[in-house]
Amino acid sequence: MPLKLPILARPPAGALEGDVLLAPFMDEVAPAHRELAGVLPVGDVNAAMLEVLRPGAPAPRGGRTIAGLMLVDPFLRLRDMTLALSAAGVTAVANYPTVQLIDGETARVFDSAGAGVAREIAVLAAFAEAGFETVAFAASLDSARAMLRHGPSRLVLHPGLALADWRERAASSLAIAHMIPTLRDQCDTPLLVYRPHGFGNELDQAEALADGLAWNAD
Repeated sequence: MPLKLPILARPPAGALEGDVLLAPFMDEVAPAHRELAGVLPVGDVNAAMLEVLRPGAPAPRGGRTIAGLMLVDPFLRLRDMTLALSAAGVTAVANYPTVQLIDGETARVFDSAGAGVAREIAVLAAFAEAGFETVAFAASLDSARAMLRHGPSRLVLHPGLALADWRERAASSLAIAHMIPTLRDQCDTPLLVYRPHGFGNELDQAEALADGLAWNAD
């Protein structure tokens, strides 16, 4: 049975079964712009998470709540966040939204400022070392391999921004499809495909090859 990982802006009220990825910042950003939350100052992702979490809030039946965090936030204090998540009964985190959707010179600027992919991977690894389960989002083969070295429970392959030109979306979807057999030769971690808002049947081939799907359910 394919794995499913719905991404929700609010904690479920017990109507869903299985794990869910909680991303409260989505309430503050239009669906078409949600992937930009990782690279633009459109809101405080982690503050939105802390505001929504309540100690003792019920988990979805048969699964867990995974906290989607902005891991390159310079104000993120690992100990404070782990204490807050633990108090709310949350034992898993994901690097969602991700900063990996930029490349070239812009990505190098982010890296030089300590807010790039290397920082995102390092902080996710630190959560794993602190005893949290991690779900890793990766937008390239290199970042996927780097994430896998830290033992995530699931690897979610992100096709990038949903550009207006369908040919661009098709090319990025095909790249994800090509990554899956390569990664399968290197790990036994479940591989999911993320379907951002704006992507359609371009991702069908990759989804058919993967172990499951992650998507914005709100």
